[in-house]
Amino acid sequence: MASSSTQRPSSSSSSTFVSKWRYDVFLSFRGEDTRTNITDHLYSALIRNNINNFRDDEELPKGGEIAPELLQAIEESRIAVIVFSKTYAHSKWCLEELVHIMSCKVEREQKVIPIFYHVDPSQVRNQEEGIYEKAFTPHAENADEEKREKIRRWKNAMREACNLAGYHVKVDSHESKIIDYIIEQIHATIPKVLYVNENIVGMNSHLERLISLLNIQSNDVRMIGVYGIGGIGKTTIITALYNKISNQFRSVSFLKNIREECTKESGLLKLQQQLLDDTLGVKGQLTLKNILEGPNVIKKRLSSKKVLLFLDDIDDLRQLENLARERCWFGHGSRIIITTRNKYLLTADRVNDTYEVDKLNNEEAYQLFCSYAFENHLPGMDYRDLTRQVV
Repeated sequence: MASSSTQRPSSSSSSTFVSKWRYDVFLSFRGEDTRTNITDHLYSALIRNNINNFRDDEELPKGGEIAPELLQAIEESRIAVIVFSKTYAHSKWCLEELVHIMSCKVEREQKVIPIFYHVDPSQVRNQEEGIYEKAFTPHAENADEEKREKIRRWKNAMREACNLAGYHVKVDSHESKIIDYIIEQIHATIPKVLYVNENIVGMNSHLERLISLLNIQSNDVRMIGVYGIGGIGKTTIITALYNKISNQFRSVSFLKNIREECTKESGLLKLQQQLLDDTLGVKGQLTLKNILEGPNVIKKRLSSKKVLLFLDDIDDLRQLENLARERCWFGHGSRIIITTRNKYLLTADRVNDTYEVDKLNNEEAYQLFCSYAFENHLPGMDYRDLTRQVV
């Protein structure tokens, strides 16, 4: 059978483009083998990591055809995880799912991850000995040519899936570690995207400079401060930066409008909680009682994790002290980006580098005005002199 959790529609673009993916992951599995072990554990890990997945818990009635909704769910999933277990091939519905998944791999560029759960991958691939040879015997009984052709499609799809890089979970394997590896691979495949207006004048140069300062290849912990007057575009720039680099990190948090949030009741405490929920994937399982508890918990839980953290619109040292006081709070390779109107908060002992978002020069201001005033971003010949005068 397949695998239903619907949390958020995934997105593959930072513009207004609507993604072809409704789900991040489709789980294909045989319920009687794996519903209470590997599939359940993987499903729980997907939920904890806020990965939107489809899992069909209901067994299809005997003699029934695979539901169109199930086929559609496969087509709308960015990744398909196939759990090959001892009785997977006993189910013709699992085999029909498999054929459709492998078709989507070719036609829709779907990523496929096979898991071999307590079965020998070579037996699954070859189907010439062992439990997978026996599994196909009942399907072939009294089969007419149409049924034999269907069996050939099932076997071909299985061979294709087995030729992909996957995971072999043996009886004595550390299942939790393998699930961690799978989640990490899925995280790396799914773009983490926030909405941002991409038509910002000078955006590419801002991003190039910030990425250079971050030096992501380095294994040290780096804090970068981004400053400038209100409304200059700091938040927009770091949002575009998030979309550019967040897929290189497993633990990511974007704390937006901190200045405003801290004026609300328990605002700073809620930000501490969001930071932990985002980076640990334990929403609802770890609850801070007060602000004073936050710093120690953040340091204890994140000091061994590679974290990407955005602190947007800091205006008080107390906010930094309680969210990211020191670089040692975070694991090797972590990157913390801070935006503020107040440069004095970005002291040399706290941040590695600073970046000023300066006012637009005349040419940039001209481009910005034209992008809003004229659909083709350039005024007609009759308006060019006037446009220059206005800018």
